[in-house]
Amino acid sequence: NNEKVLKLTISSKHERNIEELKLSDHSLKKQHGNFILRLKVPYNYLQIDDYELKALELLGIKKDWLTDISMDNSFCTH
Repeated sequence: NNEKVLKLTISSKHERNIEELKLSDHSLKKQHGNFILRLKVPYNYLQIDDYELKALELLGIKKDWLTDISMDNSFCTH
């Protein structure tokens, strides 16, 4: 089983907000003019109600900053 990652695509118009959050360069990349934030998902995420919304709240990211949110397979080996 591959681990899951939460992939948040954040509009570039929120660049200042993203900079203020001081997110890890390992997790945050700029791609196609937007910011892509990839976060490991806990093994029990299906048991957490509204996992995606809770993750946004904990990170300090507002839902209206997003252009996309998805769950992807992680192929990272470390």
